[in-house]
Amino acid sequence: MDLDSIAQQRATQYENMLRLIGRQRAPSEETAPGLAATRMRSIVNCDRIAEAYRADAKVAYVSEQFPTEIVFAAGVLPWNIESMSNMLAQSLDIDQVFRLTQERELSRDICSFLRGPFGMMLAECYPRPDFVLTNDQPCEGLLKTIFMSGKRYGVPTFALHTPNLLDQDALDYLVQQIEIMLKRIAGVFQSDPDPEFLRSSIANSNRARAYYSKAARLLERHALPGVARELLEIFGMNYFGAPENIDLCKTLYEEAVVLAESRAPKRPRVMWIGQTPGESDELLRHLGRSVDVLYWAPLWEANLMGLDEEQPLRSIAERAIRYHWNAERMECDLDHITDAYQIEGYIIANTWGCRNMMAIGPTFRSLAARKRIKNLTISIDPVDRNNYAFPHIKNRVDAFLETLQ
Repeated sequence: MDLDSIAQQRATQYENMLRLIGRQRAPSEETAPGLAATRMRSIVNCDRIAEAYRADAKVAYVSEQFPTEIVFAAGVLPWNIESMSNMLAQSLDIDQVFRLTQERELSRDICSFLRGPFGMMLAECYPRPDFVLTNDQPCEGLLKTIFMSGKRYGVPTFALHTPNLLDQDALDYLVQQIEIMLKRIAGVFQSDPDPEFLRSSIANSNRARAYYSKAARLLERHALPGVARELLEIFGMNYFGAPENIDLCKTLYEEAVVLAESRAPKRPRVMWIGQTPGESDELLRHLGRSVDVLYWAPLWEANLMGLDEEQPLRSIAERAIRYHWNAERMECDLDHITDAYQIEGYIIANTWGCRNMMAIGPTFRSLAARKRIKNLTISIDPVDRNNYAFPHIKNRVDAFLETLQ
């Protein structure tokens, strides 16, 4: 496609997105004191949305936990098709997007975290990508959606095969693939990979992640209203490698230090495991009146891992493997987090249509029993309100909360 056609297509997609933003849901009550980091994150998200629709922008669709340092090293903007849809769903009425998927006969039994981005593409709201990147996912539906997006726009799709086992052979195998991927990305723009861009991207990622990790460590010992949720939102952005993310994570850490000094009283702590509703969701507001809710995903060992600037591709490969859903590693990770953060209860969220959480739930319930941790499994839909209503599970949630008092 020539540049004029791309410019026209992205202009149309931007207008479609603006119309969607214009149909916002009614705002919900706030649940926590506003953080400066939250406002800064909103600005960063607005900036990257506006940037992605420019005619001359280089855009890559990426899947969850894809190593975005690789994308920034190529001078390209990563567009996480799943997290962008979930972020927009927190404030927008996206029922029309889901209706589009049903009109195209996409089953409602498919997870709404997949129907959302697919519907965004059907509505021509996402910016046209220059190429699509992915690595192995526990969710085969997301992997399929990624490949469908490349086919829809007629652009190259480059995939990494991420091994499940972590050993030297696996690291060598994945590093070689990353090197090939970087060359293929450069080939799209008919340029040579610039090692300086990679060094800069890795340095940006490490600086941001250092602040992020220090905020997470403070959360081990202190009640920090709003910080746990912000850690989750930054994790979901998956924007490590961008210079803007350094200031965002630094601001969050500095606010966490101030909150720690205020010595807010500790309450029972609950670990949310699974896909998560928007921060103003009725269920989370209800829980927030009685307990502190922490989120498992942003505290994963892999997510707090810095990268070796002397061997960047090898450490990117190691982190990618650690992100892979390995039941044994995940159980050990949750065991450690439970102790470090003094967790007293688990809420295991089965999202409508997510077979992965249903499959791994018994492992977590077994861990809870072994550690004498209270646990509750609920079925919800954090995105599509047509599949879930809070009153249906309120009594079970209240009974669970009573056991923590």
